[in-house]
Amino acid sequence: MPTPCKVCSNPKTAKSVAVLIAEGVSDQAISNLVGGGVGRMSIQRHRKLHVEAPAKALATMANKGADAAAQRATTMAAAEAGDPAAFLALASLVNDLRKVRDRLERSADAAETAGQGTTVAALAGQQIRMGETRAKLGQHGGYGAGRGAGEGVGGSFSVNIHIGDMIETIATVRRPGVIEHRADELEPIII
Repeated sequence: MPTPCKVCSNPKTAKSVAVLIAEGVSDQAISNLVGGGVGRMSIQRHRKLHVEAPAKALATMANKGADAAAQRATTMAAAEAGDPAAFLALASLVNDLRKVRDRLERSADAAETAGQGTTVAALAGQQIRMGETRAKLGQHGGYGAGRGAGEGVGGSFSVNIHIGDMIETIATVRRPGVIEHRADELEPIII
């Protein structure tokens, strides 16, 4: 069984050590000031395991998603500036699909609560289409490229976006000579 931390075992010592560590005092100087059988190595272990490790964990959690949010903001800024490649980037498409899925879920829940059966049925159809789109993007089920001999060499994927009378089609086609991975070799994107 591990030995308990000599610093943490005494609340008064823990408080004074925390203040000294925050002031930047060296481990040896803290050991000399605290006394009571708390050596330099005890202070060093306490600093490493009970001060620095939790601080790093908090910093990591505080930053969680900040990098992705910054990348999305950069992509959207490029898209708004007229860069179509940024607008059609996978991260942008996935972000938009997440928003649509969340909106569909909220609308379906509200319609079901209000007893609007026709609306629930229409939204259920849209949710099914959202699932099909996700399956196509992830190449799951019958939407994946063929895996037999000679299959999977061609193949394309397209998404049609209907906005009023306008239809926008986004299509991808495999180009010869481009090295690609099979879908089962890639990390899945969970939407």
